[in-house]
Amino acid sequence: MTDMAMPDARSIEMHLWDAQQHEDALAHLERLQEMLDALRSTLPVLVAPLLQQDTSRPQMFVHIKKAAAAAINDLRTFREDWTSERTQCMLSHSKESRLKDGDLTKANDVARYGWLKEG
Repeated sequence: MTDMAMPDARSIEMHLWDAQQHEDALAHLERLQEMLDALRSTLPVLVAPLLQQDTSRPQMFVHIKKAAAAAINDLRTFREDWTSERTQCMLSHSKESRLKDGDLTKANDVARYGWLKEG
């Protein structure tokens, strides 16, 4: 009986990205981070109309309804971008890259922000 070599998870074939693909991925992740940061204000925005004592109940309802609709739209947009094929491919590529070379110290030299292009 011959021993069959089991494929190692580290032997994943990964196509190499060029610098532009890396920059685009970083810009996309920065955009997702900005969206996530904006979602942190959702609860304070929803509660704010309740704290205004000079607002009538009908006005309060309108403000809360607008804030809730905006929050739902922002969350939907974030969820669509997070689950998009583009994001999932980037995450998959990152996982494959980490399996190939688990040394993440090189990431310390990569700027966290500044990848989004004005346009």
